[in-house]
Amino acid sequence: MVDPVAAPSLPVHLRLLRGMLADAVSMLRSGFATAQDIDTAMRLGAGHPVGPLTVLRDLDAFDREALGLSEVPATEAPDVTATSAAKAWWGTVGVVGTGTMATGIAEAIAASGTPVRVLARSVPARERLHAAVAASLARAVKRGRRQADEADRIRARVHCVLDAAALADCAVVIEAVAEQLDVKREVCARLDAIVAPGTPIATNTSSFRVAELAAVAPERPILALHFFNPAPAMKLVEVVVPEGGSRALATVGAAWTTAIGKTAIHCGDQRGFLVNRLLIPYLNDAARRFDEGDVTPAELDEAMTTGAGHPMGPLALIDLIGADVTAAALSAMAEAYPDSRLVPAASLRRMIEAGHLGKKTGQGFYLYR
Repeated sequence: MVDPVAAPSLPVHLRLLRGMLADAVSMLRSGFATAQDIDTAMRLGAGHPVGPLTVLRDLDAFDREALGLSEVPATEAPDVTATSAAKAWWGTVGVVGTGTMATGIAEAIAASGTPVRVLARSVPARERLHAAVAASLARAVKRGRRQADEADRIRARVHCVLDAAALADCAVVIEAVAEQLDVKREVCARLDAIVAPGTPIATNTSSFRVAELAAVAPERPILALHFFNPAPAMKLVEVVVPEGGSRALATVGAAWTTAIGKTAIHCGDQRGFLVNRLLIPYLNDAARRFDEGDVTPAELDEAMTTGAGHPMGPLALIDLIGADVTAAALSAMAEAYPDSRLVPAASLRRMIEAGHLGKKTGQGFYLYR
């Protein structure tokens, strides 16, 4: 295990990145993901100017030695032939759920010209989804990102239904319900009984392994298509199949992702997938550094925005995500691979106990008034 706050001779931003850099090297060495996908994950998924492996390679030998990462594994150019030649799923896409992610995914897919059929639990939920899509598109028009007639066409491609049977003929169905394993497993089992044989079921999870959901429908092709929030704007989608799963399924999933205007990356089937497995422990490292008591949130965040060029400091990002969501992600990963870096920092635990969860409650590491 790498101590992210050691090596005092290094700049603050490198000390805070130390754990993430070590994780990236470990992922590459183990074959969990390619160098290109690791770096793309943090550029498109977290907004970092360059990925962790590029950061490491650009350091001088002294700094790499101080980090304890003097050897950077050699990388090979990825083979993109299979993905570029694959035929993506074609036809209406089903989405299950009406929350923030389901709404954003539906809009993102509809924006590509693809019809979307969203399954809602109730008439009020259906109305909320339609209103949310309309409001999002109206904001895009107001900001000059879309024309009004284009927004109208996108909105018209989103159809909300109340009967799950309406998903039976979809080309692929994506579940984006609450991030609770039992709920997701129940939804996948229900979909398996409804959609046509051979039709893929995708999950938007990153908290759970795909294999944990695929077990309820062993004859069904199941994969993760993990979109990021806000889905209409974020370009990245993590495409993950269970260990031993169909390579062709991952390839076609990536081709479909490209067809809707997103960028696909692949990784092994572990909780957190690629982006969160790198990002969330790093955020916890930053909270642990704050707990040492000799730095303010603003000072620590400025070290990362100015020193590393990150668009947002880690403590401000925790406030945006939510202290409770961050801690839950840490706990979910810790169940799969125990590591002291995954134990929520004392400051996170105090904030959660006090109800100070970040921007959504008006107080976290910062005050929001």
